[in-house]
Amino acid sequence: MKIKFIDYDEHALVVTVTREGATSVVAPLMCDSSAADVLRKIADQLDAAHPPYPCTPGAYEPDPQHEHAELGTGGTLDAERRVWTDGTGHVWDLAATWGDAAGLRWRWTGQLTSSGIPWMRAGDDVDEQPLDVVRTVHGPIAPTAGERS
Repeated sequence: MKIKFIDYDEHALVVTVTREGATSVVAPLMCDSSAADVLRKIADQLDAAHPPYPCTPGAYEPDPQHEHAELGTGGTLDAERRVWTDGTGHVWDLAATWGDAAGLRWRWTGQLTSSGIPWMRAGDDVDEQPLDVVRTVHGPIAPTAGERS
């Protein structure tokens, strides 16, 4: 058995979950409402990042969404809803702003590549990249809660 100590003076929010599913939330440096907002945003990001197939936590299985070629193969766009379904069946909300690990915010330009993959732009930057490249080079990416274009 390993015993770990958590310094509550260092952390604004601490969430623990046992293997049996028992949870504990301690927010010594936040009001409960702010902590709940943070947890909702985290839940939204986890939902958005979940693959469109059953996952097995703890076991390594290649994620077909990370296969560069598969994203564009057979992808379809519903322009009215601003939703693109990639070749693996994963649905992408192109009206959402997508955040990457470095903090960049990516938005759909309204255009598709010649292969039918959405063009994305980070902020006001003129450098545009296809969604599959953004995901491969800058990923993981997830929708940014509350930001829509």
